[in-house]
Amino acid sequence: MTRLSRHLLLLLAVLAWAGAAPAAPSTPQSRLRAESEERARAEITDLLRTLCPEQCVLVSVEARVEDEAVGGAAPGFESLSTSANLPTLRSVSARVLTDSQLPGTFRTRLKDLVAQRLKTVSAQPTVEMESVAFPPRNAPHLEAPPREAKPPPPSAAPPPTPDSEPEPKPEVPLSQRAEERLLEAAPLLAVAALLALTVLVLGVLLVVATRRASPPPGLEYGPELPLPPLEPAPVAPPAPTEYPSNRAGRLERTLREERSVRNAVVREALARGELRQVALWTREMGEFLLEDLRGDPALSASLVGLAAELGRMPSVDEGARASALYDLEGRTIASRLTQADGSVELAFAFLEGVRPERFASACLGLAAGAREVALRFAPSALRSAALQSLNSAQRRELALGLARQPELSTRYALAVADELRAQLAESTGGLSQLERVLGEVLDTLSMADQDRLVERLRQEGSEKLASSLVTESTLVNAPVEVLGAALLRLPAAQVVTYLSGAEGSLREQLLNACPVSLQRELREELGMRGTGRPEEFTGARRELLACVKDEMVRRGLSTSQNGARAGRAN
Repeated sequence: MTRLSRHLLLLLAVLAWAGAAPAAPSTPQSRLRAESEERARAEITDLLRTLCPEQCVLVSVEARVEDEAVGGAAPGFESLSTSANLPTLRSVSARVLTDSQLPGTFRTRLKDLVAQRLKTVSAQPTVEMESVAFPPRNAPHLEAPPREAKPPPPSAAPPPTPDSEPEPKPEVPLSQRAEERLLEAAPLLAVAALLALTVLVLGVLLVVATRRASPPPGLEYGPELPLPPLEPAPVAPPAPTEYPSNRAGRLERTLREERSVRNAVVREALARGELRQVALWTREMGEFLLEDLRGDPALSASLVGLAAELGRMPSVDEGARASALYDLEGRTIASRLTQADGSVELAFAFLEGVRPERFASACLGLAAGAREVALRFAPSALRSAALQSLNSAQRRELALGLARQPELSTRYALAVADELRAQLAESTGGLSQLERVLGEVLDTLSMADQDRLVERLRQEGSEKLASSLVTESTLVNAPVEVLGAALLRLPAAQVVTYLSGAEGSLREQLLNACPVSLQRELREELGMRGTGRPEEFTGARRELLACVKDEMVRRGLSTSQNGARAGRAN
């Protein structure tokens, strides 16, 4: 009875398992449908897991399979042949649910990608997309951490039976057990070795430091001496609050009498850019400080800045006034110390403030030796003007004389200073001043009137004066290299202003003397610009003639028309 009930229970269990298990596909058509749906589901799931794992869900996949008759009989054998039906996959349709927060372009692209994946399963895929609002996802810190998988419990060993005997364990040799113990203790041994090495190195360093710190035998340090008391830091003297009036009178008298000292102090201050300090001196002492520096081209920029500083400088207090005057007094004393009494430089100090044309005219009245001494001790601006008035032969003689006699006696230099002072007293500018006035007159005349005036001067005996004048006709006979160099020194706009009012033949001559690039630019400007105002043309012509004269003097050419045509001057 017991055996019968055991078999009955076994039979009931088998029947229950068979009813619970899913029915396996039994026909070829169902097997093809199941395989196609499984493949489609795998493809779509893989794509959604990559693109939107938490915002896209595959709802369903359905494959449509139909039977298709294959094989046909030849004509006349229809009764002998049998037709066969094979299952064929017609289409696969999928339904995907997406989050409505995804962009519309992304959902459209996702539908195309799903259809492409389904084409690997069926030639006619159908994809339906439905958008709904997914619930918001919890923050990362609110989600529970993933649980670690518990290791499977060790399989219980079957209990030993009384009949079974325990297997004997093989005996491990002693050397192998020693190696295993040594390998287990290797980290501890390495740490112990490092600690021992560290202690050894520290001990050696401590011994070496102790030997260096201890004094050698026989040398003992004496008792420490007390340090000297610290001296208080020097306190800056208080700023002066006023400058005595009698002292200011003596300083003004010194600056008025010793022009070389005054000019040296002011020049040095302007060269250093101390415009505010010079402005303070000028306000307190007067404009005579700048009397000899007004026409100096080297200080033109500094004088412009000084004028601007004088225009905007506010009134200063007594402390600033006193500091400025004390500074001026100290610099004056230092400059006087550098110039000894009775020196040659002090003898030529009267040249400060002399106009360049007067000095050039006075130098022409001196002998060659005296002219060398005067040019040696004259300021640079006066020396440049005097050299411009000399011809090539006189310049060569001047250079040779200076080279032959590098040293001068003080008595001869003082005599030359007295002679030069007398020449300046009798000269009013001479030929240089007359040339400047005639040049201004020539600027107002046309080229034909200029030629007639120069010819009249030449006929009346003023050959030297007429030869020194540069007119517009000089451009016709000037060498090409002189014209090119003069045109390059002027701005392009000024050259265009002159060429727009010049005669046609002279205009072409000047354009041909220019480089090709400048010539092209000037022709383009002339084509776009008309005739300018007469005063602009006159100013441009004056600048061009001045540049031509400088180039001819620099190259050793005569400024007269015949000399320009002939070439080098003797």
